[in-house]
Amino acid sequence: MSENLIALQNKFLGRGTTVYDKLSVIHDAKGCIEDSDIAALAKQYNLPPAHIRSTAKFYEELGQKRPADHTVKVCIGEACRAAPGGGCDALEGRLSDALGTGVDQVSEHGVRLEHVACLGYCGLGPNAMVDDLPVSLAGGDAVDRVAAHLHDGAPLGLEEPTNPVYLPDEGEPRILLRHFDPDEPQAVVPLEAARRAGVYESLRKALHEMTPDEVIAQVEASRLRGRGGAGFPTGLKLRTVANAEVHDGSGQRYVVDNCDEGDAGSYIDKELLERDPHTQLEGLLIAAYACGARDAYIYLRYEYPRAMEIMRRAIDEARGAGLIGEGILGSDFDCEVHLVKGQGAYICGEETSLLRSLEGVPGLVSFKPPYPAEKGLNGYPTAVNNTETLHNLPWVIEHGGEAYARFGHEKSRGTKLVSLNTAVKRPGLYEVELGITLRELIDGLAGGMANDKAFKAIQIGGPLGGILAEEHLDTPLAFEELAAVGGILGHAGIVVYDEDQDLMEICRGLMHFCAVESCGKCFPCRIGSVRGTELFDQMLDPAKGGVTDERLDLLTDLCEAMELGSLCALGTMAPLPIQTMRRYFPDEVDRHRVAGGNGSTPEVRS
Repeated sequence: MSENLIALQNKFLGRGTTVYDKLSVIHDAKGCIEDSDIAALAKQYNLPPAHIRSTAKFYEELGQKRPADHTVKVCIGEACRAAPGGGCDALEGRLSDALGTGVDQVSEHGVRLEHVACLGYCGLGPNAMVDDLPVSLAGGDAVDRVAAHLHDGAPLGLEEPTNPVYLPDEGEPRILLRHFDPDEPQAVVPLEAARRAGVYESLRKALHEMTPDEVIAQVEASRLRGRGGAGFPTGLKLRTVANAEVHDGSGQRYVVDNCDEGDAGSYIDKELLERDPHTQLEGLLIAAYACGARDAYIYLRYEYPRAMEIMRRAIDEARGAGLIGEGILGSDFDCEVHLVKGQGAYICGEETSLLRSLEGVPGLVSFKPPYPAEKGLNGYPTAVNNTETLHNLPWVIEHGGEAYARFGHEKSRGTKLVSLNTAVKRPGLYEVELGITLRELIDGLAGGMANDKAFKAIQIGGPLGGILAEEHLDTPLAFEELAAVGGILGHAGIVVYDEDQDLMEICRGLMHFCAVESCGKCFPCRIGSVRGTELFDQMLDPAKGGVTDERLDLLTDLCEAMELGSLCALGTMAPLPIQTMRRYFPDEVDRHRVAGGNGSTPEVRS
């Protein structure tokens, strides 16, 4: 069905332009999509209204909503949920009172209050987005300022914040943060300064001194694995795309930079794009050269407006300098770079969902095989790589794959960026060598727990990551070692929970997140996450009997069905934090039992 709709788009909109693009333009201009917009698009381009409507409704930002003069989005990610002062729940209550409206409602002043999954300021929360401006609302009078600004036109007095970044100590490997300037945290690196620092010299070396196969061989020698979660060998992916048969003989291949960084607790890719944009472009172009791609895409989430503007400027600078387009750096290599704004769908972090979004249709997950490396964007071989993964490539080409592989631990080579939330004394972004223990990271680099609170738990890799206990703090930060104790390395966004956090409440929020963000294609994820949320609501409500053995048995069965029957990692891994919480924190579950209640009939609808 998607292929037929894409063919219609190509026929009536022109190849390379999609319904998604047209809807995005309308939304940017109006702030909403209305029925009249859908009808007008369908008539203008002779496309089925149902296709346009389904595309709009799939994406949070393009969904049809009542128009509002102003929008405030409260971040409900785990890092903001665990922030001091009651976190996002308390913030939402204060905003609701101050603005005179509830969630998904429009106040008499024309203000709509909404939720957003993550704004990328997890060490500064709780956070919100006020008319597309991300701000920290941790200050005492911040909510009053927002209300006065939206109601009376008073100056907001709040600016988009800056994440702290801590560079490695002298003698420690510094690969990803090598061009970061700690004295200029908000500096946007212009092309001239980037080139003085050596950016694009690795691209020059690759184009003039190496064949594509030699570039891939160096990436393979580095033993670099994908930093987006799955940990797939990067060199093998590039080689697969380079060697894949192209069905129409055109030789068309694509490279896609997946910067739909939606894991709550993560702001790694955000900082790379904002503080070192040209190294990111260099890595993307090296990957494109290696696998023979003439078009490269950066899919960047809308929640990062600063990164969007910086990357747009960097692309224009690079194109003007002959670094993008035809005959790059005097070679015979041609490559165009396209910047696409995501519109609020966490599932688009999954590679097949992201590719469907680029094709302009709802981002439903696709069955695999075939894998994108063989049949991806528009049916052509496509290398989908995470932002941090690509950021490593210039260093690998400059210094050689073997030099990169000397860093790291066992099968996890190189360095890793990690981001930490407000529960530690020094939240922020760190570059560490893979193999560092969680204890060295939390108690050493980050200075231990903040606000004299006791450590309770740690979750790594976003909402699908396992919840680990203090007994696991000596586990190395590495793929296989974390998996062995029920965790995942994932994207390495880290949320630390202190003694005040109720892990049952946290798990309820994680299951609800899955229910909201499921693409809906497979029923174990689509239905299981909704029923799981209902089950947690019952277990957290003493009036409904709280936790019972029967409800826990039902939760076990539900998690098993999701794990074994879901189509992608969102459904298969959503049970992991719940399973690890129950295994390592049984007291967190038992304290929600109600004395004398049997709760023998779980109230979950069939």
